[in-house]
Amino acid sequence: MSLIQSPNALALCSGGKDSILALHKAWALGVKIIGIVTMIPEDHESMLYHTHNVKHVKKIAESIGIAWYGVEAKKGEEEKALERALKKLKADLLISGGIASNYQKHRFDKIAESANMKHLAPLWNMKPNDVLKEIILMKMDVMIVAVAAYGLDESWLGRHLTKQSVNELLRLSEKYNFNPIGEGGDYDSFVLDAPLYNKRLLPLKVIKRWDKDSGAIEIQDLMTVNKKWRKDAR
Repeated sequence: MSLIQSPNALALCSGGKDSILALHKAWALGVKIIGIVTMIPEDHESMLYHTHNVKHVKKIAESIGIAWYGVEAKKGEEEKALERALKKLKADLLISGGIASNYQKHRFDKIAESANMKHLAPLWNMKPNDVLKEIILMKMDVMIVAVAAYGLDESWLGRHLTKQSVNELLRLSEKYNFNPIGEGGDYDSFVLDAPLYNKRLLPLKVIKRWDKDSGAIEIQDLMTVNKKWRKDAR
């Protein structure tokens, strides 16, 4: 299927930097994104889907101005849950933010095929440095909401990706041998602002949890703020 035909697409988004960047890159290719699908797994240790703060992806969809579909997935039925949802929603393309995980890509390829769709992973095989560089160039506001890698301490919870923090992240990843892009659960993020957002997101209340060498931030509530207000407030 040629992207020139402007196919209807559903973006599989967790709210993290990779899925939001993939959505933007697909949009730039001329893909018509008709909705965001967010999987809400019962298993908090899911190998296929992210779990941190996924309920707030609804706010991202509202900010962009497209439909949001939250899909609950019982443990042991995670692939079937997505397949059933895609068959009901009916689109031509499934967009995901996969970069190097063959485990995820092969499954999403198969799920999309069974729903009579194609799977597009715009970030596939990109180098971590290039992904992080593109995030900074696009001025995405990315907050780290979970860390689970040796070398990333509690101070990283709530930090935003900037040129400085990205350079530090790359340095630490070389020293401690974790994935600098976070794929595989080394760290998770949530995107508060990006070019396609009409309004940025502002966390109002968060709970930070830390246990030994890993932790997470739970965003309990957030609000949308128009971007003019943000600019004037600086």
